[in-house]
Amino acid sequence: MGSKRFYILGIFIILGLLVGCTSSPSYVLTENSFIYHDINFGPNRNKNFKLGVIDACRTAEGIYTKNHKKFNSNKSYRVGWELGRLKCKGKQ
Repeated sequence: MGSKRFYILGIFIILGLLVGCTSSPSYVLTENSFIYHDINFGPNRNKNFKLGVIDACRTAEGIYTKNHKKFNSNKSYRVGWELGRLKCKGKQ
């Protein structure tokens, strides 16, 4: 019975460490601008633009991320993705 308690306690400790070690978002939203990875992408950016930037920066980090449907049909996403890819490339 004692080893079962240690096993359960170990699981809770590991889960606590995993939850406690999650990183905060790497973007900042201010009233005047959208900043992602310390790069200012300018003011008045809509949700699709921001999503495009985030996907593109992940791609620049080596994790290919692109919503092809949005890229082909949504100008804001496409512009955000292209600008994000350009500005985030080599900034790791």
